Amino acid sequence: MREAHSVAAGLDYPGIGPEHAHLRDGGRARYETVNDEEVVQALLRLARTEGILAALESSHAVAWVIRAATSGEIAPGSTVMLTLSGRGDKDIASIKELL
Repeated sequence: MREAHSVAAGLDYPGIGPEHAHLRDGGRARYETVNDEEVVQALLRLARTEGILAALESSHAVAWVIRAATSGEIAPGSTVMLTLSGRGDKDIASIKELL
Protein backbone atom coordinates (compact mmCIF):
# COMPACT_ATOMS: atom_id res chain seq x y z
CA MET A 1 0.00 0.00 0.00
CA ARG A 2 1.33 3.42 -0.95
CA GLU A 3 1.13 6.41 1.36
CA ALA A 4 -1.51 8.94 0.33
CA HIS A 5 -1.42 12.73 0.48
CA SER A 6 -4.04 15.39 0.00
CA VAL A 7 -4.59 18.96 1.15
CA ALA A 8 -8.04 17.74 2.19
CA ALA A 9 -7.92 15.94 5.53
CA GLY A 10 -10.89 13.81 4.44
CA LEU A 11 -8.89 12.38 1.54
CA ASP A 12 -5.48 12.01 3.19
CA TYR A 13 -5.54 8.27 3.75
CA PRO A 14 -4.66 5.21 1.69
CA GLY A 15 -7.18 2.60 0.73
CA ILE A 16 -10.19 1.68 -1.34
CA GLY A 17 -13.29 -0.20 -0.35
CA PRO A 18 -14.50 -3.39 -2.00
CA GLU A 19 -17.44 -1.68 -3.74
CA HIS A 20 -15.20 0.88 -5.41
CA ALA A 21 -12.72 -1.82 -6.39
CA HIS A 22 -15.56 -3.82 -7.94
CA LEU A 23 -16.86 -0.82 -9.89
CA ARG A 24 -13.36 -0.04 -11.17
CA ASP A 25 -12.61 -3.65 -12.09
CA GLY A 26 -15.93 -3.93 -13.91
CA GLY A 27 -15.24 -0.78 -15.93
CA ARG A 28 -18.16 1.10 -14.38
CA ALA A 29 -16.02 3.66 -12.54
CA ARG A 30 -12.77 5.43 -13.17
CA TYR A 31 -10.76 7.11 -10.45
CA GLU A 32 -8.58 10.10 -11.21
CA THR A 33 -6.16 12.17 -9.16
CA VAL A 34 -5.37 15.86 -9.05
CA ASN A 35 -2.55 17.61 -7.25
CA ASP A 36 -2.78 20.12 -4.41
CA GLU A 37 -2.17 23.12 -6.67
CA GLU A 38 -5.02 22.09 -8.98
CA VAL A 39 -7.31 21.72 -5.96
CA VAL A 40 -6.48 25.18 -4.62
CA GLN A 41 -6.88 26.78 -8.06
CA ALA A 42 -10.23 25.03 -8.55
CA LEU A 43 -11.44 26.21 -5.14
CA LEU A 44 -10.44 29.79 -5.96
CA ARG A 45 -12.00 29.66 -9.43
CA LEU A 46 -15.32 28.40 -8.09
CA ALA A 47 -15.30 31.02 -5.35
CA ARG A 48 -14.52 33.84 -7.80
CA THR A 49 -16.91 32.82 -10.56
CA GLU A 50 -19.84 31.40 -8.59
CA GLY A 51 -19.38 32.75 -5.06
CA ILE A 52 -19.23 29.21 -3.69
CA LEU A 53 -16.62 28.26 -1.12
CA ALA A 54 -16.46 24.51 -1.65
CA ALA A 55 -14.82 22.08 0.73
CA LEU A 56 -11.34 20.93 -0.26
CA GLU A 57 -12.71 17.42 -0.84
CA SER A 58 -15.25 18.71 -3.39
CA SER A 59 -12.60 20.94 -4.96
CA HIS A 60 -10.79 17.78 -6.08
CA ALA A 61 -13.74 16.98 -8.37
CA VAL A 62 -13.92 20.58 -9.61
CA ALA A 63 -10.20 20.43 -10.41
CA TRP A 64 -10.62 17.28 -12.47
CA VAL A 65 -13.56 18.73 -14.41
CA ILE A 66 -11.52 21.85 -15.20
CA ARG A 67 -8.60 19.71 -16.36
CA ALA A 68 -10.80 17.41 -18.45
CA ALA A 69 -12.61 20.33 -20.09
CA THR A 70 -9.32 22.07 -20.84
CA SER A 71 -7.75 18.95 -22.36
CA GLY A 72 -10.78 18.10 -24.49
CA GLU A 73 -11.60 14.96 -22.53
CA ILE A 74 -14.95 16.62 -21.88
CA ALA A 75 -16.24 17.90 -25.19
CA PRO A 76 -17.08 21.60 -25.59
CA GLY A 77 -20.76 22.21 -24.97
CA SER A 78 -21.11 19.17 -22.73
CA THR A 79 -23.22 19.31 -19.62
CA VAL A 80 -21.47 18.22 -16.44
CA MET A 81 -23.29 17.66 -13.17
CA LEU A 82 -21.09 17.90 -10.12
CA THR A 83 -22.28 17.53 -6.56
CA LEU A 84 -20.53 19.61 -3.93
CA SER A 85 -20.52 18.24 -0.42
CA GLY A 86 -19.40 19.84 2.78
CA ARG A 87 -18.60 23.43 3.57
CA GLY A 88 -15.46 25.27 2.61
CA ASP A 89 -15.57 27.42 5.73
CA LYS A 90 -14.31 24.42 7.73
CA ASP A 91 -11.15 24.50 5.57
CA ILE A 92 -10.43 28.23 5.95
CA ALA A 93 -7.32 27.69 8.10
CA SER A 94 -5.89 25.16 5.64
CA ILE A 95 -6.71 27.36 2.66
CA LYS A 96 -5.07 30.37 4.31
CA GLU A 97 -1.86 28.35 4.82
CA LEU A 98 -1.89 27.23 1.18
CA LEU A 99 -2.25 30.76 -0.15
